[in-house]
Amino acid sequence: MKRVNLISGLIILVMIFSGSSAMASGDPADVLTGKSLTELGEYQITEIGTEAIGKESFRKFRVEYENGQSPVTILLNERKRCNDFIVRSSVMEIQYVCRKSGFGATTIGNSNYRQLPEQTNQMFLSQEALRNQKTIVNKKVSVENALGLIACYYPLLFENIQNIAAQK
Repeated sequence: MKRVNLISGLIILVMIFSGSSAMASGDPADVLTGKSLTELGEYQITEIGTEAIGKESFRKFRVEYENGQSPVTILLNERKRCNDFIVRSSVMEIQYVCRKSGFGATTIGNSNYRQLPEQTNQMFLSQEALRNQKTIVNKKVSVENALGLIACYYPLLFENIQNIAAQK
């Protein structure tokens, strides 16, 4: 557990020093960039509007990696006390949530939010990595920091990261 916290702290520091954030104004043209510290390379996060799921409206972001095959979508569920994020690629979806223990990854509990069949998700999801990401940080994080953490940590959830890396 201490190793996970140390790695999390280092990634946060790298994100702070290498990333630039201009999303605070909420302007869709604003972009958050940084290094994923994976073979996907640098990422760019852009807000692209909203998406409705049932009666709820979610802010929608697109994450593009310099070595990624296709973008990743992040839906932000803004709640009163905390924010939850649904993260989707073409082969896997997961949720990053805030809890009393901190911010971390879990499977999507609400079936209304799922788009991919459970079997497809399980084929690509590393259960060990999911356990390691149950708590990434032990405190509440801002939307910008959460997006940066997701861009860095989400690729590590893949059983084989080459599934989303561009073939060169």
